[in-house]
Amino acid sequence: MAKAFLTLGSASSNDMRASSLYRRLYDALAWRVRRALGDELVDGAFVTIARSWRPFLKRPVFIGISGSAGKTTTKELLLGVLSYKGRGTGNPGSLNVAPEVAKTILRVRRKHDFCVAELSEDKPGVLDLPLALLQPSVGIVTVIGNDHWSAFGAHSSIAIEVGKLIASLPANGTAILNADDALVNAMTANCAAKTMTYGISHNADLRAEDISSVWPDRLQVSVVRGTERIKVKTQLCGKHWVTSVLGAIGGGLATGLTLSECTNGIARVAPFLGRMQPVPTADGVTFIRDDWKAPLWTVDSCLEFMTEARANRKIIVIGNLSDCGAGAPEKYVKVAKRAQDVADLTVFVGPWASQVLKARKPGKEDALRAFRNVRDAAEFINANTQEGDLVLLKGTNKQDHLIRIIMARTKSISCWRDDCELLSFCDECPSRHKPSGLPLLTASLPSPLAATQQQPLGLRAIGPDEWVIVGLGNPEPKYAGTPHNVGHRVVDQLATTLRLNWETVSGGWIARGAVNEQYVCLVKIQMAMNLTGAGLMRLSENMSFRPEQCIIVFDDLDMPIGSVRHRLSGGAGGHRGVASILEAFQTDAFRRVKVGVGKAGEKVDRANYVLTPFDASSSLVIEQALITAGDRILDMMERSRLAKRHSPED
Repeated sequence: MAKAFLTLGSASSNDMRASSLYRRLYDALAWRVRRALGDELVDGAFVTIARSWRPFLKRPVFIGISGSAGKTTTKELLLGVLSYKGRGTGNPGSLNVAPEVAKTILRVRRKHDFCVAELSEDKPGVLDLPLALLQPSVGIVTVIGNDHWSAFGAHSSIAIEVGKLIASLPANGTAILNADDALVNAMTANCAAKTMTYGISHNADLRAEDISSVWPDRLQVSVVRGTERIKVKTQLCGKHWVTSVLGAIGGGLATGLTLSECTNGIARVAPFLGRMQPVPTADGVTFIRDDWKAPLWTVDSCLEFMTEARANRKIIVIGNLSDCGAGAPEKYVKVAKRAQDVADLTVFVGPWASQVLKARKPGKEDALRAFRNVRDAAEFINANTQEGDLVLLKGTNKQDHLIRIIMARTKSISCWRDDCELLSFCDECPSRHKPSGLPLLTASLPSPLAATQQQPLGLRAIGPDEWVIVGLGNPEPKYAGTPHNVGHRVVDQLATTLRLNWETVSGGWIARGAVNEQYVCLVKIQMAMNLTGAGLMRLSENMSFRPEQCIIVFDDLDMPIGSVRHRLSGGAGGHRGVASILEAFQTDAFRRVKVGVGKAGEKVDRANYVLTPFDASSSLVIEQALITAGDRILDMMERSRLAKRHSPED
């Protein structure tokens, strides 16, 4: 079985792409072999065999591509260029770590003309093994950006790792370097091979001029080399692909092709999956999929593309942004503000989505939406798109799987998990037709009361000056003494203090009364924490209250146990119950009181900890915090009352 697996793994990449049966057989064998032998042993076997096979490959030209962005597209363009006259192979997709490079080498035959491999630079030292295996004679570097910043801490450190590709080239090899990036251009200092530079710089050996990419037109560029000048019409979307186009042409020139042959090869290559890939739908909506990865620094080029595009309406969908570093919430807000200047509708998806609601523009609140779950975002987007719309999907596939927004239009997706973290796109996943994930927000709403149905006394309309105090928690008795139910306990404590009685209503419990000349309505939603927003939204429809009248009380795992803080607005801070409320109402205009339940210095399984009852010592601390939180709520109400009394309008 292991021998068959290794044989299939080293087979032609073209065969792998052409035969779905072949691929399913390989995947099945891979799963069985890896389960039997372990990932490290299997990967080690590929590396060992590739190391032995490489010395026999004298004829093919081995080309390595590295850089922070554009590696895969550069590789695909170069494969298109080299395939114009020769035969060879390259690593499939973005499979660019050492074992995948080993498998790519094993697919090379002695009769081949070339092998192209993109190389990962995601952490220090990661290029050492693949370079030792590949032994490239041509090296292409795209750009040094912020990808994997957390692993390196500085652009210069990223450049040192990427520069190993150029330093490894033999004296008779060729280094192809981006003249527009100072860190890339500086790699000539450690290069024994001859160099070829490319870019828009006047000093570049291979220069781009007259760059244009205005949707629905594709990227066009004049490529200049010495006295030669050729107009290239690509199939790509976005000016930022000029770097990849020039890098690929440079790779072709280094292998002996003419400039004309290189540009003809470029014109034949379609956009790669999830890299500014246009996807038209039957009803006239066009999606631009840039959903493979989304480093923060790449957002600018996408916004520039959408700014210049010609379309009936422009819609921008943004998922998880990577490499944000410190201050991620503020960076999401900045992106939201810029996106609203470009698009008719901007939608954020994911755990950070609620942070951007503060960026809504007065009078245009509906132009910015936030959803934690892709399923709810898909429902909204597909219900609000129309013929002629251009929709950009910008996200990180492993976290978002935004392609499901497109798949939902044809009902070809049933899996709505947001935590699978699989690298593959959902249209290739065997589990895509298995129902999973949270229900739609709208589907989880309690049934509204019929117009003729007699309302419980507690459901009478909320007055304009009445406060709604919402305690968050899970309704099941088994969660009563857990950190996640602190919000319930605070409003229970308040009800006792104010001598209010709880009444059961559709979807929850309500206690109403008055304190210090102010009316108050205490609320507990009878739904799971993650669905609190749906229940509160239905309650607000029945009782006519606004977010500005609400104070939400909840636990905070990032605050020391027993501490109490309040805020007037803001994002969810990672709390799924709060996120569901902000998403349901599409506003962050909720006052909050947070009760700390975290333990400083202790590493805990967050999901289990918040659903496990407090121990005896923690319970004593929390009991006092419940009283403090109740006092804080009453103080917020009183301060608001006094502020209104002394306002100029009064």
